[in-house]
Amino acid sequence: MLIPTWLLGRSEDWIPLLGLDAYVDTTRFYALVVDAFGDGHSSSPSNTSTDGRAAFDELTIADMVEAQHRLLTEHLKLARLHAVIGISMGGMQAFEWAVRYPTVVDVVIPIMASPQVTPFDQLLWTTALSEVENGRSLRAPDDSVWTQATRLLTLFLRTPRAVNEAASAAVMAEITKQADALKQTWILEDYATQVRAARRYDVAASFDGDLARAAAQVRARMLVVFSWDDRMLTAGPAVDFARHVRADTLSISSPCGHTASVCERARIGVAVREFLAR
Repeated sequence: MLIPTWLLGRSEDWIPLLGLDAYVDTTRFYALVVDAFGDGHSSSPSNTSTDGRAAFDELTIADMVEAQHRLLTEHLKLARLHAVIGISMGGMQAFEWAVRYPTVVDVVIPIMASPQVTPFDQLLWTTALSEVENGRSLRAPDDSVWTQATRLLTLFLRTPRAVNEAASAAVMAEITKQADALKQTWILEDYATQVRAARRYDVAASFDGDLARAAAQVRARMLVVFSWDDRMLTAGPAVDFARHVRADTLSISSPCGHTASVCERARIGVAVREFLAR
């Protein structure tokens, strides 16, 4: 079982991987959690020599999945996986697994993810990337850059309803907390690397952008979990892909929006466990 990492850092409020048991019965399945390129522990600009960092400018989701496949087949000597599960950018990797290696995995479950970023998604992530690039060009302190980036992300991680239900002071305190957590655990250049990879993701890139042709490669059973309230990754492409492969779907309505994978963890976890048990 392979569970790729999620895009938005390692703050415990944002990443449900620490609650792995909510999704997977680890008494029944072996679980392998892979750190995606650009996360700071795996190969990233921050731990690569200056001469090699330029290569990360062109990093893709497909590169991440190809490296994971090599890890499994060349180093762990595994020929097959029961399932690939991923959340957000990890869910992008799950879509990529389903199309790129259709005979290797039996079950694929992308959660709050997209197989093909939309113009809205691209605009959002280009703006997020600009916060980092502008901060670096102005030599702004890292904490200021992270605060600006976190303000932007807060607008899209949750719905207006969720933000409005909190007091203004509480919202700002949460932004400060999250920005500090990101500063402590992530390097801005690593974050920018993942943003670049996510903003241009298209599982159908090798099929002239045709989702139907890409979906025709899939052999795995799929459960696609999405939310129409998700403002971080538009749900439409995931729904279309699910229709093409006749996947099971779970639509989550939640003011938490993209972070429904945390707020609705129990509900999603039940669906994932039941789907894996079939």
